[in-house]
Amino acid sequence: MTMLKRNIAIALAAAALVAVTAIAATAQDGDSTPPGSGVPQATTIEEAAKDAAAILRTERTAEDAVRTELAEKIDEHGRFGVNTALSRLAIGTISNSLYLLPATGHVCAALTLGEGASMSCVPTDELAAGNVGPGMAGLPGGAIAIWGIVPDGVDSVTVAAGPHSTEVETQGNAYLAVVPAGAAVETATYTGPSGRMEYAIHDPAAPEPER
Repeated sequence: MTMLKRNIAIALAAAALVAVTAIAATAQDGDSTPPGSGVPQATTIEEAAKDAAAILRTERTAEDAVRTELAEKIDEHGRFGVNTALSRLAIGTISNSLYLLPATGHVCAALTLGEGASMSCVPTDELAAGNVGPGMAGLPGGAIAIWGIVPDGVDSVTVAAGPHSTEVETQGNAYLAVVPAGAAVETATYTGPSGRMEYAIHDPAAPEPER
């Protein structure tokens, strides 16, 4: 299954916050309204989201909070009613953190990148079905982060990069794989409620193919 994606650039003081939204329909030509605009902000985590992702059923703690400056930018330019006050930290490393961010009818995720983040939002029913493709982001030094969110029951994700495959265990309904600079990233594969899902990994910085 191929998810439709729309890139949305959000300016930050020191970096760019890029929101990649996976949605059922994209804005039409000439329509300047970004997808997901005007949706009321979620005030609680929806039951469907809790049913899809165990981490959203956990008690929120101080370490689940998104850094204040970044949270303000996400909320200010929020799509699909995302609310960082409901965030849960899925994966935390020395240099990057991956959060699940409840929204209205959607679940968003954000991978911190310096002062900014790479962010995606998917309909909750698509998350529950395991129909969520990977995100890709460049890291300092040229390494590449492959990341995404998955529903309950998905224990690992296999990332194919050139002649090698890397299997990473999921944490908090999310996964994060880091591959070397220049690696020919190809696919992310996992088995979920909809069976075996294989997604091509698209480099957002790569030029569009000629038609």
